[in-house]
Amino acid sequence: MRCALRGEPTDRPALAYLFLGGAQHVLGSMGSRMNPVYYDAHQIADAQMVAAELFEHDSGMIPWGCLTVEAEAFGCEIEVLDDYYPQVVARPLENEPDLDRLRDPDPSSSGRMPLVLDALTRLRERAGDDLFITAMVVSPFLVAAELRGMTELMMDFIRDPPFVEALFDRVTEGTQRYLKAILQTGACDAVLFENAGASRDMIGPHHVAQYISPYHKRLLSTARREAPDTLLIEHNCSNTPYFDEILKFDIDAVSFAYADVRAIQSDHDWDCHAFHTRANVCRNRYCLRPAPNGREIAWIGNVDHSQVLLNADSDDVFREARACIESARRSRFALSTGCEIPFKAPIENIRALARAARAGH
Repeated sequence: MRCALRGEPTDRPALAYLFLGGAQHVLGSMGSRMNPVYYDAHQIADAQMVAAELFEHDSGMIPWGCLTVEAEAFGCEIEVLDDYYPQVVARPLENEPDLDRLRDPDPSSSGRMPLVLDALTRLRERAGDDLFITAMVVSPFLVAAELRGMTELMMDFIRDPPFVEALFDRVTEGTQRYLKAILQTGACDAVLFENAGASRDMIGPHHVAQYISPYHKRLLSTARREAPDTLLIEHNCSNTPYFDEILKFDIDAVSFAYADVRAIQSDHDWDCHAFHTRANVCRNRYCLRPAPNGREIAWIGNVDHSQVLLNADSDDVFREARACIESARRSRFALSTGCEIPFKAPIENIRALARAARAGH
């Protein structure tokens, strides 16, 4: 996996695993459900090992697709569910923009942060060098949105910029402490930064420049400074990401569902949104060609997870994966899905990804 993302020769395409994709099969093999597994560091690590055995991926990830670890540590109340990730049910800033209502996270004791640190260490002990281990950290923007509520935060962008900047400062500082603790475990080959909220559908470019990018860059700089050999991956699975902004970040790879759909439409007369979720239509993937600005950056993706993995048959998934592999031949690349594989995706569809990777470059 590391070789693939570094652009070094490999005997076949690497296959990346996001979060806890196909969780029904993983948890079923363990004879358990989400809730007991998610709150036990041993079982979190075990689940990634089981997934690697079931699906033949080259990587594992902790925490999974739950975006509330940081938010809980700052003061959100969560509801624990049996068969899905914990959900936020109360936000400390929802009714009053008072930063004194926030907690200051301590990675050794706040919420599930110590659980994540323990699970990463245990996964490295279990996997050795056989699994490329990725930690996941949520962007300051998405953490702030959980603390305040997305609608209120969007309104604050306009009516109270000083509050937004103070909130983002506070969130970034707390998340930096968590990120440093993750890196200090020595367990991670990479850190994936979840930033899917930075989408053209949601935020204007002036607010991206004012609020999203500066604080996100501070996180990336912390990671680069603290662990220079750890790969940094930007994850944005939105339909209209600010891809031009993403390519300005100090990162090694981008994990994505859609690239710069406007540029692809303009340059190639190709409507990504019309074709990407339809099996065997998007054969020549312009999004997986070398970065337009010439940067040596790796692509991770981008078989459709929302329709193809869930509803097509395994041969369709295989062909979609091969289209990705063949389109990315001149790029640094790891095969994956655009985001987490759905909970109930057919196991034969998930295994078709490994079959496509084994077929070679």
